[in-house]
Amino acid sequence: MLADKLTTTRIAVFVDLIDGTGSEIGRTALMKMCYFLQTLKDVPLGYDFSLYSYGPFDSTVLGDLRAAEDLSAIESSVSTFPGGYQYLLSTSDNAAQFKKLARPFLTEHRAEIDWVAQTFGHRSASELELLSTIVFVNRSNRISSRQTLTEKVKHVKPHFALEEISRKIDWLERSKLLPALEEPERVGI
Repeated sequence: MLADKLTTTRIAVFVDLIDGTGSEIGRTALMKMCYFLQTLKDVPLGYDFSLYSYGPFDSTVLGDLRAAEDLSAIESSVSTFPGGYQYLLSTSDNAAQFKKLARPFLTEHRAEIDWVAQTFGHRSASELELLSTIVFVNRSNRISSRQTLTEKVKHVKPHFALEEISRKIDWLERSKLLPALEEPERVGI
């Protein structure tokens, strides 16, 4: 099985992201890192993300991941833990070949790929779900109010506490990954 140029490039980016984190990552982490690369850093991966159960999602990422596994660029293993399991991704035998084939693209976007791997690669799937959902909701609705953004994200992700949502919004703002948000007016008593 041979991959077309776009799929080859995407597989090389997957490999680079995994290498950049210095450890195995899960499927959710890979999905969210691709979202951040494309959305926050304008890396042209050509995905069409929409909001799904665990945040921004594009099934094409999973198709590309299957191709990466079939072509022995990435290996997937199942890790169990109390209450569930996850698929862990690591690079495999043909990883270097894909990086070589996509070298011009990887070189052009080196800083962005490294930044995403280092900034988000150590975060939990739950944290990436919330961070990516905040970015998605903000960009989809062009929200300028902190309160409105917090409420909309809470509506989409009711299992996250308002305080946690607010802390992540603060971090995204301080990191300049969200535009400055207006604070609600405080009414004195």
